[in-house]
Amino acid sequence: MHTRPASIDRALRVLVAPDKFKGSLRAAEAAQLIGQGIRTAVPDAQITLKPIADGGEGTVDAFLEAGATEHTAQVHGPLHDQGLVPARWATTGDTAVIELAQAAGLQLVPAAPGRDPGDRPAPDQALAANTRGVGELIRLALDEGYRSLVIGIGGSASTDGGFGCITELGLRVFDAQGHAVGDVRDLDRINPARGCGGMRLDTADLDPRLAETTIVIASDVTAPLAGAQGAAQVFGPQKGADADAMVTLQHRLALWGSLLEHQTGTDVQDVEGAGAAGGFSAPLIALRLAEVRSGGDEIADLLGISDALEHTDVAVVGEGSLDEQSLQGKGPVQLARRAAAAGATVVAIAGRSTLDDEQLARVGIRRLATLVEQAGTAERAMRDAAALLPQVAEEIFTTLDAQR
Repeated sequence: MHTRPASIDRALRVLVAPDKFKGSLRAAEAAQLIGQGIRTAVPDAQITLKPIADGGEGTVDAFLEAGATEHTAQVHGPLHDQGLVPARWATTGDTAVIELAQAAGLQLVPAAPGRDPGDRPAPDQALAANTRGVGELIRLALDEGYRSLVIGIGGSASTDGGFGCITELGLRVFDAQGHAVGDVRDLDRINPARGCGGMRLDTADLDPRLAETTIVIASDVTAPLAGAQGAAQVFGPQKGADADAMVTLQHRLALWGSLLEHQTGTDVQDVEGAGAAGGFSAPLIALRLAEVRSGGDEIADLLGISDALEHTDVAVVGEGSLDEQSLQGKGPVQLARRAAAAGATVVAIAGRSTLDDEQLARVGIRRLATLVEQAGTAERAMRDAAALLPQVAEEIFTTLDAQR
C-alpha cells in the first residue's frame, strides 16, 4: 500500500521540472511520465509540471509548454549550400525567445559520408557552419517590435564566433586591402603573424534597433573564446573538427577576438562564456549589445520556477546524463541548487549518471535514480525511456522521506 512520505501531514506538493532526455524524450514528455509515476505512488500529491531548458535544444519548446506564443520562419541553415530551414521562436509578454539550435544547430548538419546518422559532421562542415540564420531570427523579432530578447545558444554546429549573425545584422568587416570579408572562412587566409593589422569593422549599417534592445544570451557553458579551454579546442571535435580543423578554428577565433578588441576596446578573449556556441556571443559582447547569463537561471526565472519553489515540498529534476559537465551550469543542477536552498527535498532522475554521492550532495540532490540502473543497459534505457520513467518515479516516491 502506498503512503504519503514521512514528515508531510498534508497533500505532498511536487514540482516536476526535468530537461530533455536527449535522444529519447522531450522535456515536456519526461515531465508527464514522471508525473504519472508519482501519481501512482502518492495519489493525492499536488503535482506541478514545469519542463525546463538551459538554452540548448528544447528552449522554445519549454516556453511553448508554459503558454508562450509560437512563431515560425524560414531562415538560412548553418551550411552555405543548405538553403532555408524551418525555425521556430517564441514570445512571452514583451520578450522574444530565440533558440540558436533552430537555425544553426548540430542536428541540421548531416553526418559525414559513410557514417551512420547522428554521427559527427565532416571537418569541412565544422569549418563552414555559420550563424547567419540566427541573425535573421533576431531581425524578425525586431521587426515584430520586440525589444527584449533571450537567445539560448546550446547545441550549435558552428564555430564562427558569431560572425554570420552579426554581419547579417549589419556589421561590416574589411581586410587590410579594404575588401569586404563576407564569410568567416576568409579569416582563415589571413597570416596570423600579422595579427589584425589593417583590418577594420564598420558599424554604420548595424541595425540601429539593437541599441535600444535588451539582449540576454542564455548559456550553460563558461568557456572563453580561444585558448586551451576555448570554443575550438573543447567543443570543436563534437562538431566534426579533426586536429587540422581545430588549428584553423583556433586561429580564426583568436584573430576575430583580437580584431573585436582592437576596434571596440573590449577584450573578449578571456570573458567567461564568450566561447559558448562556438564563440557566438563574442561580437555582441564586444559591441556592448548583449549580456551572457546562466541559461539555467535565466530561463527558470522566465518560466516562473522561483515562484513555484515557494510552494514545493519535493522538486524532481532530470536529464539524459548527469555528469561533470552538468556541474558547470546545466539547467537541472542549477535548479537543484535553487530548490535545495528554498528548502525542498531534491530528487534527480537521469538516463545515466557519473556523479558520486559527494557531488550530488554538494548541489542539493538527496536521491538519484537512473534509467540505466532500471534497464540494465544504456541501449535499453534510451530505447525504453518512456516506459521506464514512470516506474523509476513510482519507486522513488513510494519510499521517499520528504522533510521540509
